[in-house]
Amino acid sequence: MITTSPEFDQAIYSPSRRTSARVTFDISDVTSADDASVTVTSEAEISRKDQLTNQERNRPAYATFEPDYWRLDGSFVLPPKEDEPGFEVGWYSASFSGVDGSFSPAQVIDFAFAEPHSSIGLTITFDEPADEYAVDFDVAAYDAGNNVIWSQSVRDNDRARWVIDKQQIENYRRITITLLKWCRPDRRAKVTEVSFGVVRVYGDDNLFRVNLLEEIDPISAQVPANELKFVVDNSNREFNILNPQGSYKFLQERQAAVVELGVEIRPDFYEWVNMGLYFLSDWKSDEGSLTTTFTARNRLDFLPSVEVENTTPSNTNLHTLAMSLITEIGLEKYRLDPALASMSTLSVYKKQTYRELFQNIAVAGMCAMFVDRDDFLNIVRLVDESPVDTIYMDNMYSEPQINLDTLVSRVEVNYYSDADTVAGTYVETGPVTGGATLKVENTLINTEQHAKAVAEWILTESNKRALYEVNWRQNPALEPGDVVTVEDAYGVNRSSRIIAQEYEYDGALRGKTKSKGAI
Repeated sequence: MITTSPEFDQAIYSPSRRTSARVTFDISDVTSADDASVTVTSEAEISRKDQLTNQERNRPAYATFEPDYWRLDGSFVLPPKEDEPGFEVGWYSASFSGVDGSFSPAQVIDFAFAEPHSSIGLTITFDEPADEYAVDFDVAAYDAGNNVIWSQSVRDNDRARWVIDKQQIENYRRITITLLKWCRPDRRAKVTEVSFGVVRVYGDDNLFRVNLLEEIDPISAQVPANELKFVVDNSNREFNILNPQGSYKFLQERQAAVVELGVEIRPDFYEWVNMGLYFLSDWKSDEGSLTTTFTARNRLDFLPSVEVENTTPSNTNLHTLAMSLITEIGLEKYRLDPALASMSTLSVYKKQTYRELFQNIAVAGMCAMFVDRDDFLNIVRLVDESPVDTIYMDNMYSEPQINLDTLVSRVEVNYYSDADTVAGTYVETGPVTGGATLKVENTLINTEQHAKAVAEWILTESNKRALYEVNWRQNPALEPGDVVTVEDAYGVNRSSRIIAQEYEYDGALRGKTKSKGAI
């Protein structure tokens, strides 16, 4: 469950509440981001300049020793260690601004590209968490001959996110950003993200509808990608295919969208909950309704689709195998259960995608596999815990539906001596007969003892058969995997684990929660 303030916790279940939604959509050239090679004038130890083009702008304010910067109100966090994975930082300069905010020498971010690219504008995200920014800076784009094809000198900027909109920058091979003056003295320059395009923020004025589906499978039999659909106002025809000045031709798969849901905790002040990072997969404009619908999915759908194979046995463990794959694909954000390190494997597998191989690691490790709202790939065990919240009938539109999932009475797990040879099969049976049989064929499982542990885990999880479906007002702080109590008309009020969250927003928030627990 996402940590929220006491004011949020009270407002979300208030009989009368105001909710809101916003989508930050990065209409940038993703090929530019993939192709960019960045150099900087100076770089602090905390800095991670390669994150400047990873399409992520959400980072906390880090507690650094700069005069009057570190506020002791809980809004700042300790910076990551140099070797810690998963932290979003962006670029921090090693140099500090002078007494008047000027940098000497000027701090330059220089992007070079192997191929020519074109973008509709440029967006620079400075230090948004602290609302600090460069006051004076220059931006220039160059062609293959290093000739300036576009430039702009910005003076007296007062925004932490600077956007140049509807400026078509064609066939550039290099972009430089020269920071001359910061808004405060004695500050490092900080740039979280540079987007080779325009970052749009859609809110209640131009966001017609949001649909969001989050799912998790506790036994990783499936690894569904979460899906976001949002409908925006297109009355200005920006996304019409025939509009030569529009943005349609700049739409690409994998452009990033961040969705947030908020609740008003005091007059005209909303507390926002990050609902995740999604990547564009489909879009459609409807001239009749003057709207455009975008569909995006989380990182699971965008893991490399190439197939990999290893038929040579090698004694290792599931954690080491997972880390080798993470290194191969350059994944920065991940959480692996420590128990994976104690689970041996021969690491043999036939041709399969990275997604399928990660899924097999999850099953062999008795873990759930999913991507969370902070864009971390998780392969972790779900532990039984006390409920984090109660869904009361006062917040439901109807009584919860309670059904029984398929009874599983037998689990068969093969274990392998190599990628092609089944060394044996372990069979686990439950106390009740006549149910379904689940079969597991996973070449990462190589001993009878390992097969036994997996079979027992699957049988235990599969027979948590009580399926709840609640149509209610929704709480965006709840996540799949959370254990909640669902109030019912019989006073039983059982606990169950959330396996799916659906959100609908069209001026008001509502949705469905699906959970699964013991009978």
